[in-house]
Amino acid sequence: MTFSAKTIMIKNTNIVDAANSRIIENQNVIVDGSHIKEISGTTPGSEVFHVVDGEKSYLMPGIADLHVHLNWDGGPDPRQAVLQEGAKVAVLRAYRHALDHLKMGVTTLLDVGSMDDLAIDLASAIRRNVVFGPHLYATGRIICIIGGHGAGLGYEISGRDDALRATRTLIKRGADMIKIAATSGAYGSFGAEKLEAIQLDPEEILTITSEARKYGIKVTAHALNLEGIRNCVDNGVSIIQHGAFLDKSTARLMAQKGVFLVPTLLVYRKLAEGAPGVMPEAVSKAREVVRHHREAFLNALEAGVRIAGGTDVYSPNFGPHPRIIDEAITMGEYGMPNSEVIRAITLNASEALGTHRTRGRVEEGMEADLVLLRGNPLEDLNNLKKVERVFLDGVEIDPHTTRDPLTL
Repeated sequence: MTFSAKTIMIKNTNIVDAANSRIIENQNVIVDGSHIKEISGTTPGSEVFHVVDGEKSYLMPGIADLHVHLNWDGGPDPRQAVLQEGAKVAVLRAYRHALDHLKMGVTTLLDVGSMDDLAIDLASAIRRNVVFGPHLYATGRIICIIGGHGAGLGYEISGRDDALRATRTLIKRGADMIKIAATSGAYGSFGAEKLEAIQLDPEEILTITSEARKYGIKVTAHALNLEGIRNCVDNGVSIIQHGAFLDKSTARLMAQKGVFLVPTLLVYRKLAEGAPGVMPEAVSKAREVVRHHREAFLNALEAGVRIAGGTDVYSPNFGPHPRIIDEAITMGEYGMPNSEVIRAITLNASEALGTHRTRGRVEEGMEADLVLLRGNPLEDLNNLKKVERVFLDGVEIDPHTTRDPLTL
């Protein structure tokens, strides 16, 4: 099965240029195939286009979420649900969730932990045009210590030899990035899952990052407490997930080394609310995380750490729907300027993935991953919810249709 784009003119639209904190008004954007061919303030001549009226609308790059677990369901205990249902149901749910993201303007996803590496297979199916979906990058299983964060669905290791074998195995499977659990987490009740627990040793982390670097593959880390974050920054990790106890000096070191932060602010607030069926230990730990998370986020902002958007969507008590817009609004509420928030969920995310030469900006020659909004997101982040049209590689998607993009 193949999918094709057509020549489109998005007429008289306002381009969101988050990198320069401005709106470029009244532009005609020509999409030819999968790329942006031309941007001009004048209307082209006699060429035949499919015209999309962009008047009074705002055109921004496709949104990215760099922390998803597509096979989970967002219920009280997603890990147990996956184990009960099995991988075949989980991969179907993952695909359903990927399409849900696309309809909301999310054109790029990073899945950072799936049972049996199934997100790697889903990413491969999308790239091979077996199914239609957003750009999906996947780590497969999380590398963790025996009984640590991610145990049961992760790749459990002990020592440098295990770390090397796990890394090489995941690369063989086709992982786009390697995910490690450097510390404990809120979700988990094993003996090693105390918030202050350091899990992978620095030597294990360095073994993983050194091996991944040979193949041009980055390592991202679940890291909550300060010592675990520092172990990652000192040993070659490229992207810190969560970073809830980040201090000023470590934030400055992250900025110097170009290490990205994906803060996932909202997920801990939701988990801290609790709900029937959610493990009490997770609620208690989430409340402790929330007490520190805002300060850690502001430390990163002050130090100039590059922040990329991510949610931990479909985690416990987080619901069965995309949350990156809610996360963006939360980052704004915590003190991040709107233009930087937009950059975090577009260009910064592309830079973290290494795709910034082709995605993350509305410019000539870039891939046509675009979102048309009914309001200016630089003025009000709530306008990110007002999606009129989505374009993925030049394929136009109506977010209001009840049909899957597969049928377009």
